Amino acid sequence: MRTSHKKTDRQSGIALLTTLLLLILMSSLMVGFILLVMSGQRLSGMNNESSKAFYGAEAGMEKLTADLGTLFNANYAPSAALVTAISTTPPALGAQGISFVDQSGNPAYNINFTQAGGFPVSSFGQVTSGSSPYQGMTALATPYNLVVTARTATGAEAKLTRQIQTIGIPLFQFGIFSETDLSYFPGPDFKFGGRVHTNGDLYLASGGPAGATPADIASNQLWLSSNVTVVGSVYRDWLENQHPINAGSEHPGSVEITNGGGFQALNFGQSSKDLISGVNNAAWPGIVNTYNGYLRTGVKKLNLGITVLGNGAAQPIDTIRRPVAGEAVANPGVLNQRYYSEASLRILLSDNPQDIQNLPCTDATKQPFDLSELAAPIATINANPTGDPALPALVAALAANGTPLVPLAASGGAAVGGAYSAANGYWLPNAFPIVKGFIKIEVQPFSAGGGCGTFKDVTKEVLALGYAGRNINPNSATIAPPAMPPAPGAEVNDTGAARCPEPHPNAIIRLERIRDNPSNYLAQGGCGVVGAVVPLQPTDYWPNVIFDTREGWQRLTTPPGAFNNRVTLGGTMHYVELDIKNLGRFFAGTIGISGPSTKDPNIAPNNFVVYFSDRRGNYAPAGSVPGAWPQLSPSGRETGEYGFSDFANPTDANACPNNTIDPGEDLDVPAGGTLFTYGQDPTFIMDAGAAAVPPSNPGQYGRYGVFNGLRGTALLDNPVCPVPALSAIWPETFVANSTEARENPPLFFRRALKLVNGNKVQVPGWPVCPGGVVCGLSIATENPAYIQGDYNSNSAGGGFGDSYVAASVAADAVTLLSNQWDDVNSVAFPFDSAQRNATSTYYRAGIIAGKSGIFPLPGYPTNGSLDFGTDGGVHNFLRYIENWGATLFYHGSLLSLYYNRQAVGLFRSGGGVYSPPNRQYDFDTNFLTPALLPPRTPMFRDINTTGFSQLLLPQQ
Repeated sequence: MRTSHKKTDRQSGIALLTTLLLLILMSSLMVGFILLVMSGQRLSGMNNESSKAFYGAEAGMEKLTADLGTLFNANYAPSAALVTAISTTPPALGAQGISFVDQSGNPAYNINFTQAGGFPVSSFGQVTSGSSPYQGMTALATPYNLVVTARTATGAEAKLTRQIQTIGIPLFQFGIFSETDLSYFPGPDFKFGGRVHTNGDLYLASGGPAGATPADIASNQLWLSSNVTVVGSVYRDWLENQHPINAGSEHPGSVEITNGGGFQALNFGQSSKDLISGVNNAAWPGIVNTYNGYLRTGVKKLNLGITVLGNGAAQPIDTIRRPVAGEAVANPGVLNQRYYSEASLRILLSDNPQDIQNLPCTDATKQPFDLSELAAPIATINANPTGDPALPALVAALAANGTPLVPLAASGGAAVGGAYSAANGYWLPNAFPIVKGFIKIEVQPFSAGGGCGTFKDVTKEVLALGYAGRNINPNSATIAPPAMPPAPGAEVNDTGAARCPEPHPNAIIRLERIRDNPSNYLAQGGCGVVGAVVPLQPTDYWPNVIFDTREGWQRLTTPPGAFNNRVTLGGTMHYVELDIKNLGRFFAGTIGISGPSTKDPNIAPNNFVVYFSDRRGNYAPAGSVPGAWPQLSPSGRETGEYGFSDFANPTDANACPNNTIDPGEDLDVPAGGTLFTYGQDPTFIMDAGAAAVPPSNPGQYGRYGVFNGLRGTALLDNPVCPVPALSAIWPETFVANSTEARENPPLFFRRALKLVNGNKVQVPGWPVCPGGVVCGLSIATENPAYIQGDYNSNSAGGGFGDSYVAASVAADAVTLLSNQWDDVNSVAFPFDSAQRNATSTYYRAGIIAGKSGIFPLPGYPTNGSLDFGTDGGVHNFLRYIENWGATLFYHGSLLSLYYNRQAVGLFRSGGGVYSPPNRQYDFDTNFLTPALLPPRTPMFRDINTTGFSQLLLPQQ
């Protein structure tokens, strides 16, 4: 028994020892586990802090990239200061415990770049991406290195770097560009050159009429010799008015497209889609592949920066439009891309001065000048009855320049309450202003900040150089004014020695001209100017007027009977003349003093830009413009648009208004298909009663007092259309005596800009820009533009071989007038182009303009024309209103960015509008060299990322 007890005690000891050992082991395991958990928690915390720092750095990088993109969209050449300023606004992540500093506490939210002369260094290179619609084009690329370090409160850091390029693609690198559908159907051979792109569909046809011989067809072809890119479809079997064509009908010629090694025909039956059914052509992929990438459909739409920044509130046409009040705060990106903001010289006219003064970026120190103060006898002007200090200052400046003080045109009609008299033809009471409104002229001295900059009022400086033009139809055999002279009985030749001298030879703009029979015609001859002697009566002057047949009549036939020799109110265009030679002298510093101050010494394509906008007579009654488009002026009464869109009416052979929106009339798509007729009723522009409206009467800006009884006497109802229900007087009301349209104010919003004396833009002293290139000149206007005579080239001096500058003209529409043109012929022979004969003329400039709406070919007779309802095609994009039995030489680039909003007249080749020229058109390859681009060429903009990395930093 004793032995057994001892064994039990020994076993118990061993068990106790084992238990103790197990407890020690478990304790060790517990300690290890605790240490493991604590270590894991510590590592997890460190990882969370690192992740927090990384995501903070990523947020900073994205904001820095986005801010640079916003700046670039607003200003394609921002200064170094503007770029650097981006780095001062990192994301506000302090509440999350994240700061953008390095371990020493220095700012670590940076954008690095090479700079010279206060600007980031840029270079031009070729886009090489095979998938890009920009492939092969030259882009302005500026490299940046973005560096962002984010630090948490515990010291965890993350550092990211990104290499990016801002890319700008100049629009004038395209030979042809269209925001909407693009159409070709030339009769003669047409080979313009340059890249072709449309954001819509492409319609291709060529050749003369049906029955053409094989030899004719072989010589009448369309050639597309560079890349052709199309967002939509390619149609080879229809015109854009849905008229089917084939080898046996009109336009049977060949369409030849480059394939990189030669030309290959796109034949009938090779449309990419059926126009009527909308079914895709199954063979198209094989067809398009044979062009080796030079013909592509379904490509990316190319959007201007102004539309991207506008986010639905801006359209391409805003490039030439005035801004809206408050835009500097609401949308500075859109504002900065308007020609209005980029201008070196800006000329604005309105009926209400607040529609000018309340625009963004105007000189607040000077108010717009009231032109009606000059529409008075010289003694009254000198007496300054209104007490306006600007008037005597202008008179003194005129005297200092040696420029004769002359009045602006005023009526020589009967006294207030008197009846209309056909003897003098005035529609207004005696002494009532004809040329009136408010004007403000400003320059933008160079500012490294870009954008709107700081504009300076130079209205007095520019008007002191002159504002009146010469007599274009001296009529010394007639009686003195106010008696109305007769219209000429034959075409007037206003060239060479027959030209009258200018009363204001240094004028940059001319608001009027000497009438046909000035009061001093007996002593001084028909011109009214001999030496320093000029006519001095308000009735010695008339407004500048041209009759545009395309705007004045909407059908292929001419008006019946005697109406064929009368003008309509809608085609009577009142223009301001811009003298290009004197403009060049202004920028060169030869005349005036402020022109040279606008030169940008750093960027050649910034010099020089002129912006012009005339909205006199543009009046929209309250409630007549629903929705947000068109955008209204500060007074809420100006739109910058004609305001009458009931003009196409394609089912009516006479184009009579039907108060229904039809195809071809929906020009303002954002308005939701609204038919605008506020511009049809002239009671919004003039009073129908007998009482004159004082020019200073609030709320009556732009209205004119007229006499009862004009209808049926001075104005005649349209003989083929009943009087529209809205108004007794409408745009196709006729003027009984066409000469009266030349001496009275416009009854509708019919304003334009005419460029003259433009054969020598590079005048003596014309500045040289950075890089040693000759400075360029861009003219932009939201009105229709007429270019009269050689422009930036010289028929008498070697054509395109003469000196030239990089030039462009952007307008609502652009009409080319030859060296032979005289305004009086357009009014005397409104529907007879045979009396408006052109001579060969040269034009060298990139053109931005709109085109007319499109509708199906009507079923009624169209005088054999199968292209009625089209926009005229590329070959008619530049408009004509002459008998071009001569050659028209054009060198440039053609860009269609919008539908016409003011010059809304339909395209037509009949009705006495024009006969086509021998078109010698070609793309200006200088535009492929960035330094030779016209100033402020609009750009497609993009940002490319070329590198991205994270730098691993030691933890502190």
